[in-house]
Amino acid sequence: MLFSYDNLYRQYLACRRNKRHTANALKFEARQELNLRELQTALEDRSYSPSRSVCFFVRKPKLREVFAADFRDRVVHHVLVEHLESIWEPLFIHDSYACRKGKGVHAGVDRLQTFLRRVTANGTRPAWYLQLDIRNYFMSIDKQVLFDLLAPRIANDDARWLTRLLVFHDCTRDYVLKGDAKTLSRIPAHKTLFGSGPGKGLPIGNLNSQFFANVYLNGLDQFVKHELKCRHYLRYCDDFVLLAESRQQLLDWRERIRGFLRERLRLELNDGRERLRPVSDGVDFLGYIVRGDYRLVRRRVLGNCKERLHHFERRLVKVGQMATRYSFDAEAVDALAATVASYLGHFGKASARRLCRSLWRRFPFLAEYLALDPLTMRTRVRRKRRRDFHRVAQQYRHFREQFPDDVVFMQVGAFCEFYAVRKTDAPAAGLELKTMRPTRRGARMGFPVGQWPSRLQQILRQGRSVVLVVESGEGLQRLRERVPVARWAIHSGQKGLCSDALR
Repeated sequence: MLFSYDNLYRQYLACRRNKRHTANALKFEARQELNLRELQTALEDRSYSPSRSVCFFVRKPKLREVFAADFRDRVVHHVLVEHLESIWEPLFIHDSYACRKGKGVHAGVDRLQTFLRRVTANGTRPAWYLQLDIRNYFMSIDKQVLFDLLAPRIANDDARWLTRLLVFHDCTRDYVLKGDAKTLSRIPAHKTLFGSGPGKGLPIGNLNSQFFANVYLNGLDQFVKHELKCRHYLRYCDDFVLLAESRQQLLDWRERIRGFLRERLRLELNDGRERLRPVSDGVDFLGYIVRGDYRLVRRRVLGNCKERLHHFERRLVKVGQMATRYSFDAEAVDALAATVASYLGHFGKASARRLCRSLWRRFPFLAEYLALDPLTMRTRVRRKRRRDFHRVAQQYRHFREQFPDDVVFMQVGAFCEFYAVRKTDAPAAGLELKTMRPTRRGARMGFPVGQWPSRLQQILRQGRSVVLVVESGEGLQRLRERVPVARWAIHSGQKGLCSDALR
């Protein structure tokens, strides 16, 4: 059944998959079973109504508003969309690629490249492409037209009631604004739900809105394929491309599409985003410049990537007069690794091997945190934590292997200890340490933690780099976990020490 507890619980698990650590998800999870039971009752007796949304703003690629539903409502969205997908997926054309299982950006670009080869007979004849966009698509969707498209195919009374409720819900009547209210005034009226007019517009950011947007333009897909008989057509949300051997054919199709959108869906083409060009110029589509035999990364995507890397560099790296301090903040390093992996995954679908290598040269700090495989252009975290140690000495050897050319200061309780066999061994050389009495851990030398700033200066003046490893919590077999928190990489030829390098 649509509103059964088992179905709600299954959709709850799907909903929390990427939202588990958000405040709303944690609040819902704190009394998960009771919340799901209450939600089930509200849906079954039809007393359910959407909660307040959170309105915030995103600035990339341009300033726009986003209405994010409450976590409880997201569960409901998952319930309805899964049910409607079972009805509408068989009706969608193959070449609609937004927000569908097994589709997506890369599948759409692959298909476009196939179309380019077909329409040009593998580059042996000229052809043209027409790329169109709908003006203010989400803000222009007519809710009554949308519901009239959905309702005839919904046999389940509960699903039809819930569909009507979500389609006609106006999130601008009850919302929480997150961010500066003045930002709202900077968004043009026709690009915000507050200016879209009664019965118009869907909120950007909700799963049901993405699905409804696909349903709304399914009529256009059917019109292009069955009325215009366009063999080479694909769409990603409101951005769609048609290819043909004749430029005049594309001009005729454009006018018929304009009439269909205006009469049937009450939409208008965005003439400022229209492109009608030879396919030899390449198609700027979904972050790539696509040609029949290769594709390139779009400049804006590369610019966004560099901007993100500059952000992490400012967050993790601090340059002093004598040494550069690299922070090993776990959250920041994980975010850096995820960001780089995402961009490299995007670049990996293009002819971008030299581009990836140039980024590594342009941002040398990346090598401190990530290892780049020159063959696959994939990365891994260099300082990956291990939790399978049984002795402190094993931990120490592990960090010595990770930082073979550095002096490793490792905290053990109130001391920094060294496990070198002889006083002249590399990690302790130049520290003028006294030999400790034998310990169960096997430490031979050490000093109180309070001395480490002066020891740091001492080692840096000798022209050697330093790593600080501290205790971070309990590990296996009651052995405290230890992690590197910072590395001071000495600058060659420097003799003085800037105090900034010690912070």
